Amino acid sequence: MAVRVVPWTFPKSSLEEAIRVAKAIEDKNGGNPMKAELLAKAVGFNRSDDWRFLDLIKSANLYGLVSGSGAKATVGLEKIGQDVVAPGSPQERKKALLAAFQNVEDFKKVDDFYGAKRIPEDEYFLNTLTRQFGIPRDRAEVFAEVFRRNVNFLRSFNVQTSPGVQGVTTEIDQAEGTTATTSIGKEHRVREFLDTCFVMMPFGPWFDRYYQEIYVPAIKEAGLEPIRGDELFTTGSVMEQIWEQIGKSRVLLADLTDRNANVFYELGLAHAAKKPVVFAAAKVEDVPFDLRHLRVIVYEVREPEWAAKLRKLTTEYLRNAIKDPAKSIPHPFRAAVEAQGVAT
Repeated sequence: MAVRVVPWTFPKSSLEEAIRVAKAIEDKNGGNPMKAELLAKAVGFNRSDDWRFLDLIKSANLYGLVSGSGAKATVGLEKIGQDVVAPGSPQERKKALLAAFQNVEDFKKVDDFYGAKRIPEDEYFLNTLTRQFGIPRDRAEVFAEVFRRNVNFLRSFNVQTSPGVQGVTTEIDQAEGTTATTSIGKEHRVREFLDTCFVMMPFGPWFDRYYQEIYVPAIKEAGLEPIRGDELFTTGSVMEQIWEQIGKSRVLLADLTDRNANVFYELGLAHAAKKPVVFAAAKVEDVPFDLRHLRVIVYEVREPEWAAKLRKLTTEYLRNAIKDPAKSIPHPFRAAVEAQGVAT
């Protein structure tokens, strides 16, 4: 007797991950429907029958971002997906992100149930998911993880899910063992863009000022969302979070000043991940000789208007890296990217 498999009623992938599908259709095919075989390669898979790819496009369908699922399907953007990846305004994107989250009935029910209350981070939340909402016990942990990731993602855009929640929430406000479902912390920078730029640079009073006053506005001017290692607050070890963010970023920026060991280690990870990187340094000697042929900005803090010049060049170099990522990747790794035909 065949065992009946109960279909999943919620996405296995987070909203941020599922948006990769919609964005690939927009970026690689001008928003026109794509064959699954081509779409799989556009999001980093070799085959359209890869179960990970199938789970990803299934998730994108459940969020209402796209229509069409399966290894042989033609996948097209839906209105929610269009408004997320190619909005006419920031508000339109925020509205679409909320609509995608609420398109999953189970997510909406759980969010409405908790409202302004805190969501437990322990077994009580899993028990509630199973007893109150009928989420199978063996799927409750996946649901909880994806749900929390989605709430944090929406929060980064300052999108409120439950209408009952107002104002801002800080870590001090949160009760021990609980997580706020909505609202953005006052120390958090409101996110504007889907594509991110991970910044690898030393920490310290002066470098922190460079980051906030020069790199952040320059990166935003290039249409990217800046993220630095000390801004990562997800679960897992520090290196796991950094590796995950490197993988997510469209372009990276590395300030090699003083040859900081941590920066060089992260740079090695970025090159191994075949990611385009723009370099900056206060001295050309801080840039390894075999990397100086790539996109490098050398700034001199003793020059008049050096900060404005650095900001302008950073924006310019990042835009160029977006248009032609291969030129910001060392040759051994560049060949692999060009062979795929996709800037991963």
